[in-house]
Amino acid sequence: MTTHSAIWHQLECGSYDVDLDCWLGLAADYGGPILDIGAGTGRLALMLADRGREVTALDNDQELLTALAAHDSDGRVTTLCADARDFDLPQQFGLIIVAMLTVQLLGGEEGRMSFFGRARKALSPGGCLALAIADLSDDSAADGAPAAPDSLQLAGIQFSTQAVALHERDQQIGIERRREIHGPGRSVQVLAATDWIDAVSATTLEAEGATAGLSVTARRQIPDSEDYVGSTVVCFNG
Repeated sequence: MTTHSAIWHQLECGSYDVDLDCWLGLAADYGGPILDIGAGTGRLALMLADRGREVTALDNDQELLTALAAHDSDGRVTTLCADARDFDLPQQFGLIIVAMLTVQLLGGEEGRMSFFGRARKALSPGGCLALAIADLSDDSAADGAPAAPDSLQLAGIQFSTQAVALHERDQQIGIERRREIHGPGRSVQVLAATDWIDAVSATTLEAEGATAGLSVTARRQIPDSEDYVGSTVVCFNG
């Protein structure tokens, strides 16, 4: 059974594809195996596996990984339920990808430094760690009308989600979403959810990675799309 957690994740993240060329380019440059951190329901991991890459998908939500596995009938992707700040794997990876601002969800500098220590251990010599970050405070789309809601229908129930506002607090930006579940008999359940994203610059992230013993290499850029602000991919070599 598909859980609500997996449905919301798929609706809010699954259609994003502007970054795929960046990750495919890194995979071509560095080979594999590939570790996808914050893999969710498999948007990126399954795409890479479709192209013959050996992929391990790591996420701290087992429900999302279960949804990934349901779309991976051949078992091409290895999954691991673990926290990015505290994981241990027996192998090393030629490419570690941290897409869709996942590194900005680790609870500030302390959480990121814990992650860097784990990632450095998991990165093979000469491999690449690549992390996408964005400055949401510079999201010009937030000044206009909210984007149209994303929706899907499942077993006669319609789910929709819409980003409606950005909020600020100390060193964080919050993305507020309105979620609706339209059930039988015209019943409607309205839910509010806010994801708080750490505000961190590429320069700060590079300094933290260097402190953890990684070598800074050239950044890459992911362009804006109609519904998403662009991002900077900060890269390190092992």
